[in-house]
Amino acid sequence: MNFRKVSDRELRCSVSVEEIRAKGLEVSDLLKRSEKTYEFFEYLVQEGQEETGFEKSGPMSVEGIFLNGMLELIFRSVDEEEADDWEDREVEEAFYDAPAPSLPDIDPESGEALKLVQVRFASAGLLYRFCQLFPFADKVPSSLYQADGQYVLILDMDDCTKSEIGAFCMLANEYGTESTYGDLQASQVMEHGRHICDDAVYRIHEMKPVEQ
Repeated sequence: MNFRKVSDRELRCSVSVEEIRAKGLEVSDLLKRSEKTYEFFEYLVQEGQEETGFEKSGPMSVEGIFLNGMLELIFRSVDEEEADDWEDREVEEAFYDAPAPSLPDIDPESGEALKLVQVRFASAGLLYRFCQLFPFADKVPSSLYQADGQYVLILDMDDCTKSEIGAFCMLANEYGTESTYGDLQASQVMEHGRHICDDAVYRIHEMKPVEQ
């Protein structure tokens, strides 16, 4: 893992999937507001303090995104005024903000909006794990297709919050082979791919393993 002190209030960290797993966690675990997640982020901050001289003071927020197989994290100290707004929040929630997505730039004058997202999967097993871990499966309309020898999920993310899109991006980076944003690309799959079912994410999310 790599640490860089950006300022007295900001610490950056790059951590690999292997380093995350060495701590007994999977990338998908970091999407959950749990004690294990909180402890892992605390561990990273402590390591960063020792390596860079960064001094933690008060509550911290964290944002992150998967990039080229590395989880890039930004830890920031929170202002006292901001901290006052968090008095009623749980400790884990105050520390962890879901990561921000990496989306292509859109010209605000064009009126273009990114509504549909497609994620491709190399196998049914990867598709299954993605849907099982999807944290808001009942909220997002979705359809499943087969195209070019892969399973393709098309999701309508229009009503999702920034935090929800961030959680989706982390899962797509871990289990999908490719993510594409835009209605035009999705419509090509819908026109030429083989439609399997609608409400795919929710249906697979609700599936129970077959008992042996």
